[in-house]
Amino acid sequence: MAYQALYRQWRPATFSDMVGQELVVTALRNQVQQGRIAHAYLFTGSRGTGKTSAAKILARAVNCQHPVNGDPCGECESCRRMQGDASFDVLEYDAASNSRVEDMRQILETTQYPPQYGKYKVYIIDEVHMLSDNAFNALLKTLEEPPEHMIFVLATTEPQKVLATILSRCQRYDFGRIPAQKIAGRLRQAVEMEHREATDGALMNIAVAAEGGMRDALSILDMCLGYGEKVDEALVRRVLGTSGREFLFRFSEALIEEDAAAVFSLIDQLMREGREPAVFAREMARHLRAMLMAHYCPGELAELLELTPEDAQSYIGQASGVSDTRLMSMIDLMMSVEPKLRLSSSPRVALETAALHACLRTGEEDTTALRERIETLEKQLAGLREELHSGALTVSPGAARPEKKERAPEVQTPKAAPAPMPKDLQQVWKGAMEIVKRKNPGLFGMLSSGSLMEAADDCFVWGVKDESFFFSLDHVNRPEHREQIEEALSETAGRPCHFTVQLPETQKKATATEADTLRGLRETFGADRVMVQEE
Repeated sequence: MAYQALYRQWRPATFSDMVGQELVVTALRNQVQQGRIAHAYLFTGSRGTGKTSAAKILARAVNCQHPVNGDPCGECESCRRMQGDASFDVLEYDAASNSRVEDMRQILETTQYPPQYGKYKVYIIDEVHMLSDNAFNALLKTLEEPPEHMIFVLATTEPQKVLATILSRCQRYDFGRIPAQKIAGRLRQAVEMEHREATDGALMNIAVAAEGGMRDALSILDMCLGYGEKVDEALVRRVLGTSGREFLFRFSEALIEEDAAAVFSLIDQLMREGREPAVFAREMARHLRAMLMAHYCPGELAELLELTPEDAQSYIGQASGVSDTRLMSMIDLMMSVEPKLRLSSSPRVALETAALHACLRTGEEDTTALRERIETLEKQLAGLREELHSGALTVSPGAARPEKKERAPEVQTPKAAPAPMPKDLQQVWKGAMEIVKRKNPGLFGMLSSGSLMEAADDCFVWGVKDESFFFSLDHVNRPEHREQIEEALSETAGRPCHFTVQLPETQKKATATEADTLRGLRETFGADRVMVQEE
C-alpha cells in the first residue's frame, strides 16, 4: 500500500478528534444534537487550523443515521460512503481553480437534485474569497432562497474579501491558531504511532515553527522522520533551516553591545551553516519581541510565549540591558528586511546592513541613540533622587566643594610658537585620513560615508548629506574617535587642529535636550560629582 502523509493519516474523523477548537466544536455538536442545522456556514482562520476537516465532519454528522453526542458514528451506510469518498451527498470545490461565474452556475445547477442517502446535500467551497464578483452574486441568489435539503459550508483564510451580503447569510465560526503545547501533544501521538523517538524539545520547536497550524506541524514532522529513527532539536533546526536559541541570544547580545565585529562573525557562521537569511531575520524579530515583552510582563512571560521558566529568565536577564525604545527599533529593522531578503540578489549583504543599523543604534533621522542616552540619564537621575530621599545616599556640604590647596608658584617657561597652518587644507585632510585608515579602518569606513564640509584655519567640520548614512554621525562623534581624528590632523598639519561633526537639525535638538538633563544633574549634585561616560 502506498505511504500516506502524516497530515492525512491524522485528519480528524469526528469532532472529538479535533484539537484546539473547543468553542467551535461545542457549537456544531449542539446544532447536530438539537437538529438546528443552518443552511450556510462560514469557517474562517489561518491555514491548517481544521476548517475543511470540521466541514467534512459536519457533513457526515448531519447525514449520520445514528449520531453519538453530535459525532458521526462511522458505522452506518452514509458514514461509510462518505469516509470512502463514494457519496454524492458531499461535494467539495476549490474556489481558487473554479472562480468564474460559469463554474459557480455549473455547481449550483446540481442543487435541484435531492440527496441520495442522507438528509442533506452538503457543498464545501474552500478558499471562497477567490470567487469573482459575478460568481459571488450567483451564489448569493441561491443563499437567499436555499432548498431545505441543502447546506453550504464556505471556508476561507481571508473573510474580509467575502461580500458583506454573503457574510450576513452565514453562521460564522472563527478557527483560532492551535496552542503549541496542544500541537506538540498530537505530534507525540503521531511519533508513538510510527514507533519512532522524538525529544520534547524537538516537538515543541516543530509546534512553534508551525505557527498554530496542525497540518504544517505534521508535515514538518513527516520530513524529520524521513532522516532517521530519532528526532532531536538539531535535526529540526537542520530541516527548518533555523538557528538555535543560544545563537539568537549571542547575536542579540552583540547588537546590544554594539559589537559590529561579532555581528559580522556570527552572520558569517550563519551563512557557512547554510541557514536562510530571511528565516533568521524572522527568528530574530521573534527573539527581540520576547525581550520586549519581558520588559512589560516578566511574570507572565513563560505562559504567554509557552517557555520554560529557565528560558523566560534568560529573556528577562538579557532584556534588562537594553531599552524598550531600542528593542522596538531593532524589531522594525528585522521585520522590514525579511521580505527584502527573499527577493535580494545579495541577501547576505542586506542582512549585514540591517544588522549593522541595529548594532549602531540607527533609526528614523538617527535620533534613537540620543533619545536612549537621555532616557538612561533620566533613569539614573530618578534613582539618585530616590536614594537621597530614602537616606541611602547623603551629600555633605563640605565634601561637595573640596578645599583648594595652596600651590607653589610655577616657573613659567616660554612656549614655542606653533607652526603656521598649511594653505592647502584639503591635503591636510587627505593626509589625516590616510593615518586614520592605517590605525582604525572601521572609523575610516564611517568617515568615508561623509565628506569634509568646512575647513578654516585649524578647524575641520565633517558631515553627511545623504540621510541614509546618518547612522555614521554618532559613531564618528564619540569622544575617543574625535580625539583620534584630531591627532591625525595635528600630525599632518604640524600644529594642533580641531575636529567637529556637523549634526542635522533633529540631532541638534536632541543634543540640546541632553544638555538640559546634564545641567539638572550638575545643579542637583554639583558639577564636580557628575561625570558623563560614553557607552
